Amino acid sequence: MASQFSRLAPFIREYIYEKKWHSLRDIQEAAIKEIYDGDSHILIASPAATGKTEACFFPVVSLLYEERPPSVGALYISPLKALINDQAQRLLPLAEMAGLPLWRWHGDVSARHKKSLLENPSGILQITPESLEALLMRSHVLVRAMFSRLSFVIIDEVHAFMGSERGSQILCQLARIEEAALCRPRRIGLSATLGDYRQAAGWLALGSSRVICNGGEAPGTAVIRGRKGRRRIRIAVDHFAGEKAEEQLYYESLYMQVRGKKSIIFTNSRIEAEDTIARLRKLSAKFRDTDRFYMHHGSVSAGLRSETEQELRDSSEPVTAAATATLEMGIDIGKLDRVIQIGPPLSVSAFVQRLGRSGRLKQKPEIYFTSCETKPGRDSTPVHPVNSLPFDLVKTIAVIELYLKEKWLEGGDENPLPYSLLVHQCLSILCSMGAHSRKSLERRILCLPAFSRFSENDFNELLDHLITLDLVEKTDDGEIIAGLETGHLASHYSFYSVFADTAEFRVTAAGREIGYVNFMPPVGSSIVLGGRHWRVENVAQREREIAVSPADAGSRLLWRGSAMVLHRKTAAYMRKILAETTDYPYLSQRARTRLTAARKLARQWHVGEEVFIPAEPRAGVMKHGAAAREPRLFVLLPWLGSRSIRTLLLVMQNREHGKTLGIKSLSTENDFSINITSVLPIPRFRSELADILKKYKSLESLYPLIDPARIPRVGKFDPYLPPQALKRQYAQAMLCADINLA
Repeated sequence: MASQFSRLAPFIREYIYEKKWHSLRDIQEAAIKEIYDGDSHILIASPAATGKTEACFFPVVSLLYEERPPSVGALYISPLKALINDQAQRLLPLAEMAGLPLWRWHGDVSARHKKSLLENPSGILQITPESLEALLMRSHVLVRAMFSRLSFVIIDEVHAFMGSERGSQILCQLARIEEAALCRPRRIGLSATLGDYRQAAGWLALGSSRVICNGGEAPGTAVIRGRKGRRRIRIAVDHFAGEKAEEQLYYESLYMQVRGKKSIIFTNSRIEAEDTIARLRKLSAKFRDTDRFYMHHGSVSAGLRSETEQELRDSSEPVTAAATATLEMGIDIGKLDRVIQIGPPLSVSAFVQRLGRSGRLKQKPEIYFTSCETKPGRDSTPVHPVNSLPFDLVKTIAVIELYLKEKWLEGGDENPLPYSLLVHQCLSILCSMGAHSRKSLERRILCLPAFSRFSENDFNELLDHLITLDLVEKTDDGEIIAGLETGHLASHYSFYSVFADTAEFRVTAAGREIGYVNFMPPVGSSIVLGGRHWRVENVAQREREIAVSPADAGSRLLWRGSAMVLHRKTAAYMRKILAETTDYPYLSQRARTRLTAARKLARQWHVGEEVFIPAEPRAGVMKHGAAAREPRLFVLLPWLGSRSIRTLLLVMQNREHGKTLGIKSLSTENDFSINITSVLPIPRFRSELADILKKYKSLESLYPLIDPARIPRVGKFDPYLPPQALKRQYAQAMLCADINLA
């Protein structure tokens, strides 16, 4: 195939010469040809640092230079303000040479800069979903002029949006822009971390008004894949027990991993990131080293996050930053010596994304896993021996092996019934566009791509509820307008985001701090924290504090699952690891010893063969008479993922089913197992549970089991939903049906 180099604008060809690039990369050649010659949306999927940004913007800037549009010509949507700032530095030379304005629009950009864009819409606009929502709400009358000749919408880090409310919000925003501005832009998605290209390509085209073709990998979308190659990866996995004797050793070992290096420590929570840095700073003082430790997560100020990014990128000295997902994205942080993951990665996708932060500039990616795993059973609750399996260690190995051996990544499944987003978009449209008839509002909302599965009855039931809450008002002539309460909500910048604030809630018992949780549990529910069961007595939302009191293990448990679901494939692979004898060369001697002991324990309790694990290996003497009705402790360990565990808990917590099953107590502390005490022997329990599960072949059949008062308000607008809507949303997003325990 002839090179596409000559089709680029002269100044871009000169730019390439100055960079001393000898040729375009394959994905750049393919993208230039598709953008020039095709008419479909485009997904560019390639590993980190392989030239995706240039593959997209070289031809886009060239085309905008050749035919300058009288409006914004390209809209770039990014998940992070920092990524916008980083990309702006890379794109500004090209934009200036093309004579195209490059506009940034987010919370840290001045009002004067934004006003200039509104007065002279042109060039390339870089924006976050939240700022785009604000633009659509506050400047709706200007949207048509601003985007009338919009040719391209570039969505960066597609994998970060798929399967999330934020991604669904973007699709709604693009549909609103196309309707208001009468434009038909092509969409270009960029990603380094995708498992199912066809699914991603289909997501990219959702709600587009462009002609949908029948060919290709997905309707209306061309897929351009970069060569993955065979990168050599340095991986090391260590593991520590949670006892105090090993805790100090754990932190000292972690300190030695970062000492004298430029590194990022990824954690699965903000609290863990803060605690880790505090511990490492103490060790730094002990060893009389320079304090070069930084923090990067959503609760840290923009200025401090920027300082951390600059230190990682520009400093020639060793520096370590602890971060959550905020440093996963493609922000330029220069060359890292090492990436460290504390605890198991939340998913295979998260592992790959974090791995990609190291190994730039042709260096091998290097990642070190470590965890300090606490065993359960620190209260009087009976604990089955299999609960002491090192699940964190086994999950870490499963995540690594699924990527290395199978190149498998989770898909981004959309929530079929995102009620919380429905409330947000309804209020946003009423605020921006004013009064609607009930029917016109219904049509405008339900035609948005995220709401294709909602019925007219679903929408009107929700609308009536919003009217009772004064979020929506009905005028004397029957029109629907934004209510007074919505005016208060929409006056604050936080309204524009659809994700709930993820800051943790502090949990206290009799004034003593117990720990933190990252969701708001309903009053009266039970949670597990610090190895004990607690009843929620009060929730102070503004102070972010939850008051609890001790509860017994028989309390109706609130499942602590989050939107980040343990995939059943990962769970099944964990079972495989415990059943095999495979050695993994990346394990430390300590981790290898722990895995060997775990496999021995798993064989002893037949974990790989049995779903129901009795309190004694291979039940001993048969009991008769009254002794046969004594409660028995056993564990249900199905290896089906967190959706199934959550569903099984829901079914067994039902009063009628619990009576049939003879259940005296239920508890769980993880995504893998349920502790059960029942008066029924296991064969009888298994048979009865199988008969019960036959009743629940669909998600809709589970609705009657759900108590809306006990559903955690995870979605931002969940507190404004009617009970039936909460049940439907929870079931569709968090449960699964047709469970087979055979």
